[in-house]
Amino acid sequence: MNQPADSISKLDLRWASLCAVIALIAICLSGCAAVEQRILRQAVIVSIGNEQIVEVTPRKQRRVSSWNRVWLKPEPPSQRTAILLRRFNLEKVYQKRPDEVIEWLHQLVRGRPELHEVHALAELAEKQASWSYRTGDTQRATRLYAMATIHAYKFLFDNDLNLDRNAYDPQFRSICDIYNRSLEGMLREICLQQGFAQGYQTVVGEDGRELEIEVRIEGRWEDQQFERFELVNDFDTAGFENQYRTYGLGAPLIAIRKQQPIHYPSEQYYPPELTLPMTAFLHLIPSDEHRDQPDAADTEHPHRAILTLYDPLERTAIETEKNKVVPLESDITTPLAYGLRDPLINKGVIATGSLLNADFAPEAYGMFMLEPYDPEKIPVVMVHGLWSHPATWSHMFNDLRANPEIHNNYQFWFYSYPTGQPFWISAKQLREDLASIRKELDPSFSSKTLDEMIFVGHSMGGLISTMQVVESEDHFWSVVSHDSITKFEGDPETLQQVRNTFFFEANRSIDRVITISTPYRGSSVANSATRWLGQKLIKLPALVTDDFKRIARKNSDRINDPSFLTTTTVVDSLSPDSQVFDALAKSKRHDELTVHNIIGRVDRSSIFSGTSTAGVSDGVVEIGSAKAVDAQSQIFVNEEHQKVHQHPACILEVRRILMKNLAQQDRIHARPLPVLISSNDVD
Repeated sequence: MNQPADSISKLDLRWASLCAVIALIAICLSGCAAVEQRILRQAVIVSIGNEQIVEVTPRKQRRVSSWNRVWLKPEPPSQRTAILLRRFNLEKVYQKRPDEVIEWLHQLVRGRPELHEVHALAELAEKQASWSYRTGDTQRATRLYAMATIHAYKFLFDNDLNLDRNAYDPQFRSICDIYNRSLEGMLREICLQQGFAQGYQTVVGEDGRELEIEVRIEGRWEDQQFERFELVNDFDTAGFENQYRTYGLGAPLIAIRKQQPIHYPSEQYYPPELTLPMTAFLHLIPSDEHRDQPDAADTEHPHRAILTLYDPLERTAIETEKNKVVPLESDITTPLAYGLRDPLINKGVIATGSLLNADFAPEAYGMFMLEPYDPEKIPVVMVHGLWSHPATWSHMFNDLRANPEIHNNYQFWFYSYPTGQPFWISAKQLREDLASIRKELDPSFSSKTLDEMIFVGHSMGGLISTMQVVESEDHFWSVVSHDSITKFEGDPETLQQVRNTFFFEANRSIDRVITISTPYRGSSVANSATRWLGQKLIKLPALVTDDFKRIARKNSDRINDPSFLTTTTVVDSLSPDSQVFDALAKSKRHDELTVHNIIGRVDRSSIFSGTSTAGVSDGVVEIGSAKAVDAQSQIFVNEEHQKVHQHPACILEVRRILMKNLAQQDRIHARPLPVLISSNDVD
């Protein structure tokens, strides 16, 4: 599945340029220059929007019409259950009156049942429930799903039945599947009842066969409210190379969190409708009446159960009766894909809007977290590149958090910013946001992990990340002016913004920076044509236009290049001719920093440069520009610019760095992977 371009896609930009030329001709003919920029921006928006990150589609339920019931029948029993039916002369009765046979088996297992009898009852109840659901009789389906869940649970855990369970018997795996499918079928209807909440109670079934259920949410989300829940198995997911599931007992869920008042620090950093993986497990509560009267009809007493929702990223197994350890069934990829289904994200609309207009979606900018802040975990801050959005990290994030050692020791944060503005403006905003986050999460500045942060930046995000760890001195200001900023005239607040942009200290709370396809010396894609187009298309924030223009006018005799403060766009800022790259190269990194670099490389020609890029470029950034002179490690990945950070080799390298970092801190025991010769292919 194609990803949103994390750089100026050559095909998209060529088409956008064509649209822009057509629009300009129309403007010239009409003489309506006032709408020039609006038409140009719309031309670009029209030319994109057909790429998707992932695809999440509801799985079609195989419904059976009244007419088709004449030919179609419920799924037949398994071979061993069919033997049991024949042994009790119930085979033909089951074909005509299945409810009578299920009731007969229910009476049979009241006393001291045999293992295969309980299995047969659970199996037949689940098959009939599935058939009822397909034919539209949801009331009967839910009742039978509840019966199947109860007896599957008894097969697995009920000590009173004194059953000799054999984990090597195929029926054991079969009963696990019956439990999961039946629980899922029962929850499908419950999910329609305004979702779950802590302490929510409901009753399933009727006629003395009721199952009384109380909902509990355990773990780090226990005090949260949820908009709704969806069943993972009701959706098909495409677009992710790897789908991460674990196998055991329970029904994997997609939990859609409800936006809530800010009562604790993490709340303001959650994206709207944050989707979480959950696993529902139904624990049957033993009845005292059944213990004292083993031969009594349990149909007279409602069953009681606790339905507990677990976060599978926090807990992978639970304990039941007599300390039996049960692994949980889970899926952490589908909930992530479900959260990305919004076309504003999935189709790259926000990425494009934030490129063309810095005020397009201000609520989409800033730091985002997908889990509560944990002072014991090291933050990994991921910074996207040009014409992109934090969703571009979904492939890497999906793979990295599936590793328990990484998930247990790291928390992933995602930074979003308007990509149309010069990257040093975004770097300033990130510095300010990091300072605010530190004050909110750790006002005493005592957190050890917040002083061990790791940044991962792709493309322009690598430049923004690098500018967090360098000392500016006067290197950047000398590009702007030959005079001291103290001599400048203007509004004090605006002058302070200028000062914060060009004068800063290295953030020593960042231990490592991983840059991916980063143009340390600019990119030839930012040539005269694209720079002209960028100036026509991109609307900069007021800080870069009105405020800075006033400073430039008042101090024109002190400024080296007025356009640096007035008309510079992101495309201008990435030009190899920009003096900012010389300033960045001169700036000193802080002493404790470790830099890792990943370089993309493709064998094709560039439509911009007109020359072959075989072995010397990733299609956007030349290898000479992508090299980091101070990197501790540096590898090549054979992939084009906008997809390098999604390539398995790149993700594996980031994983290696994160694991090595944990080993050096004695958080884990190092387990080095064998090294492929191609993975160390560096000059």
